[in-house]
Amino acid sequence: MSNIAIVTDSTCDLPKNIIEKYNISVVPLNVHFGEETFLDGIDLQSDVFFEKLSSSAIHPTTSQPSVGRFLETYNDLLKSHDFIISIHISNKLSATYSTALQAMNQLSNEKIKIIDSKNGTLGLGSLVHKVALINESDKDFDSLITKAQDLVEKAEFFGLVPTLEYLAKGGRIGKAQEFFGSLLKLKPILSAVDGEINSVGKVRTLNKGMDYIIDIVKENKIETLFVVHANHLERANLLIEKLDGVIDKKNIVISEFGPVVGTHLGPGAFGIGFITLE
Repeated sequence: MSNIAIVTDSTCDLPKNIIEKYNISVVPLNVHFGEETFLDGIDLQSDVFFEKLSSSAIHPTTSQPSVGRFLETYNDLLKSHDFIISIHISNKLSATYSTALQAMNQLSNEKIKIIDSKNGTLGLGSLVHKVALINESDKDFDSLITKAQDLVEKAEFFGLVPTLEYLAKGGRIGKAQEFFGSLLKLKPILSAVDGEINSVGKVRTLNKGMDYIIDIVKENKIETLFVVHANHLERANLLIEKLDGVIDKKNIVISEFGPVVGTHLGPGAFGIGFITLE
């Protein structure tokens, strides 16, 4: 086992096989349906969540993990590891990063490093995956921290939502923009910009959105491409079919948006995450 433990949070949306392969510890955020609270990816899986999202009269809310949950995670890992690198969703999108810092400060442990990914979903997930991969061969704590920090600027996420409804309900986009998008039937291409999720383009159809994403893949040198979907595997498979000849399919990993990210994007959303090698 590596002497450096890798920790992230459930908004990374990495598939279970990747998490298990690289022994990544995932701290869950919370999803609230009224008085009911669920641990993202533990008490509530993606398929059940999206069914509940569509049928419930209550729109869910989300919240960061408690300081206590981070303390428990770090203390457990330090029993079998010398160091911890903990990489999390952008501090501008969630208080998760700040909560992890609080836990580290309570432990007063210089063997823990907290990193703000300045990203979310598979932007964060791609970063965590790459750091975990490097950790298999590079066991030096300071060196891995430096490499992780350098990779923050190379981690990318681009996604498309069929409707702005869920972003508006979650307070992630203004009502005026919701009306504007509906009026012109435009669908935003979302990406992380300076730690926030912003619209970097607009298309009129989902197919045009896929073309936009394919052009992004063509413009970048990518080792592993994550294709992520919100309860719509057919849409993910269609995107992969369109990527034929653009990137080797053996380098594509399919994933799902988890409940926390799904709360804000809604069903039918899809996207890609990757580390650009250029």
